[in-house]
Amino acid sequence: MKNSTKFMAFFTGIAIALFGGVSAYAGGATQTSEMHNFADASVIANTEATLVRMGGGLHVTVDTAELTPGHAVTAWFVVFNSPGNCSGGECGENDIFNLDGEGEFILNADGSPPMNMDGIGASNISVHRAAGLIIDVGGTAQFMGSLVVGDVSEVVFGGGLVDAHLAEVHIVLVDHQGTIAGKTDEMVNSLTGGCADEWPNEPCTDVQFAVFIHDE
Repeated sequence: MKNSTKFMAFFTGIAIALFGGVSAYAGGATQTSEMHNFADASVIANTEATLVRMGGGLHVTVDTAELTPGHAVTAWFVVFNSPGNCSGGECGENDIFNLDGEGEFILNADGSPPMNMDGIGASNISVHRAAGLIIDVGGTAQFMGSLVVGDVSEVVFGGGLVDAHLAEVHIVLVDHQGTIAGKTDEMVNSLTGGCADEWPNEPCTDVQFAVFIHDE
């Protein structure tokens, strides 16, 4: 399985260079980025993600397009608290998973990708829900979410955000497909809501991302 197909494998090296400028904002720092397609890292026109870094945490606003009307989509913070410890100086999927020389997953016997616990520990990775909603007619959407230093109330794994100014932050959107009766709340509030629990959690699909390098 290619390592670009699922959320937990979205970390591509090319993403590191795809971020916008930094400016002062309300006592913090604001970074902006266009959104990018997972399939080929291409820019999605007329989109913008804005990350505000403050002493107590992060706030993100994503204005995006080219999503499927009626689908449940969630947004996620992927935080590398110690980006200087990422492998090769770039934070990516090999900090989370064990990969072979071709960049493919070294799968466990059950087909699930083994976690790179050394890499996760070294870069101190933490994954948190940012937002979730049902996409409206037209395929455009605005996601807004905050992450407070030390908060683990909506964590998938990890110990939380340590320093809002020093962390490298990736924002990723996951498409959970069309809503399922009785499961809408789960689909907009969890990583695999409406999808299989087993890897690769079909039909959930990673669709868009943005990357924010830590403050210089």
